[in-house]
Amino acid sequence: LMLLFFEMFLIFGTLFLFSFSFCEPSQNNWKLTQATHQIRNYEQEQLLQLCALSDHERFRNYLKYILIPRPVGSRNHKKVQEFITQSLEALGYKVESTTFTQQTVVGQKTFTNIVGTLDPLIPRRLILACHYDSKDFRPNFEFFGATDSAVPCAMLLDIAASLRNVIYNRKSKDLTLQLIFFDGEESFREWSDTDSLYGSRYMVKELEKRPYPEYYSPRSRDLDRIDLFVLLDLIGAKGSTFYYHYPYSVLNAYTVLPETERQLKASRNYDHLPFLEKGVRILHLIATPFPSEWHTVKDNEDILHFPTIYNILSILRVFTAKYLNVNL
Repeated sequence: LMLLFFEMFLIFGTLFLFSFSFCEPSQNNWKLTQATHQIRNYEQEQLLQLCALSDHERFRNYLKYILIPRPVGSRNHKKVQEFITQSLEALGYKVESTTFTQQTVVGQKTFTNIVGTLDPLIPRRLILACHYDSKDFRPNFEFFGATDSAVPCAMLLDIAASLRNVIYNRKSKDLTLQLIFFDGEESFREWSDTDSLYGSRYMVKELEKRPYPEYYSPRSRDLDRIDLFVLLDLIGAKGSTFYYHYPYSVLNAYTVLPETERQLKASRNYDHLPFLEKGVRILHLIATPFPSEWHTVKDNEDILHFPTIYNILSILRVFTAKYLNVNL
């Protein structure tokens, strides 16, 4: 009887080890699809279908709640934080707000990064990101930061809203959309490596030290789940020119965005830098040169050119759908 038990133990033990070794690579299949990802092409009819998802009133409504002076620690800063969180939740995104305190050149400050993820259990992420804080110029003047970066914040929310009814029907089942609203991008005094990018620097450290999946091994980290990190900044002024910095030909992203624009007829450091330094693929969309109103009292709603904003918004919506392989 003991011999029979021992033989059965060996058989089932062997089967278990075989099963584990067979299943183990499947935990990292997302890495293979990430490395071989192909961006979808749409016919003209499908492009027009995506463009028809535009709603100017919806975008303006998002913008009006963000386009207020919102320096870190202010009452307006908290209001914008709550508005972004509630808007993401209303769109079906799982929201993770990470609050942390850091020593700054003006003393201790509390920051909150806001991350909205569609289908958070899915391994891969296309990230669209911006910052929601505004620089504090008080007592000299109240800074609204229309292009820097109220418009990008409203764009992210509008992209999520416009794709809400089609985004679940995507071919890439292991890839999802994640929206990040960084806090503490602006410096409190003069811009430096230590007085700026408080939110993005904190987030990178957290993502880098967390293994993914947690039950598997530390060989892959949460940071590795990022397919592409798209940062929006200084968008909204008339006549802006955009250059697509940090090209990665393996993703074909830098040919897709200009091609999308054609089909539709349409520096200092930023929050992408901590991610770039860790090897994350980056697409930085920023006006070049900076708008003349940058970091002045004039960066308010008066300088916004809404036809330009709506064109860029359509381009980004189509790009997002293409990258996620949304079926239409």
